Amino acid sequence: MTMIFKGVLIDFGDTLAYLDEVRNREYEAALVAKLKEFGHDTSLEDLASVLASIYLNSTKGEMKTLQEFWSLMLTKLRIPDRPVLIAALQNVRNDYATMIWKLYDEVPATLGILKKKYKLALVSNCGVGTDKLIQSLGLVGFFDCVTLSYQVGVRKPDKCIYLEALRYLGFRANECVFVADEISDLEGARGIGLETILVLQGSNTFQEARDLNFKPDFQVTKISEVTRIL
Repeated sequence: MTMIFKGVLIDFGDTLAYLDEVRNREYEAALVAKLKEFGHDTSLEDLASVLASIYLNSTKGEMKTLQEFWSLMLTKLRIPDRPVLIAALQNVRNDYATMIWKLYDEVPATLGILKKKYKLALVSNCGVGTDKLIQSLGLVGFFDCVTLSYQVGVRKPDKCIYLEALRYLGFRANECVFVADEISDLEGARGIGLETILVLQGSNTFQEARDLNFKPDFQVTKISEVTRIL
């Protein structure tokens, strides 16, 4: 069944791309090794814990640059904040960025099909620096606007992040559909009148959901199946 919409809003993490846990652990180990090169002994567990905590704050817009991110990480690890060290840590991130996050199969093809029919918006809860990741993954050209939580200052399911994307697209909520892997994101989307498509990918489907019995308007098992609906 094909539905008639003008715009499609799409989530990023676990909808278009997934985190490679093995590569991510290698990345964290590389950060630990880099800190050791500069004379600072930090355990992998301590580093991972600190990264997780400040990443969440980063998604809320509490920091706007990667320099602020690294500075806060070093502060929490009780390591002196030095520009040369921050630059070295950023180089490690640059080396691993596109290895940590990987697109699901057929994502470029799927977005290419959708772009021919609709205006597209990327709407994601994500940390500082994700804009550069999206560019490196080759996704920017598919989207008419990219709305990221750390730039807007609010996370889904806050209605403001969806409304910001709609403002850029120039459409009303009832003219668009939101595609995501988490129920909580879809709850927020429905709250302002967007149609909803649940993509059953990843392991966070019910994380932060207020209604575990929430029924999306449509449901697919992978992102490439969205074109069967739209």
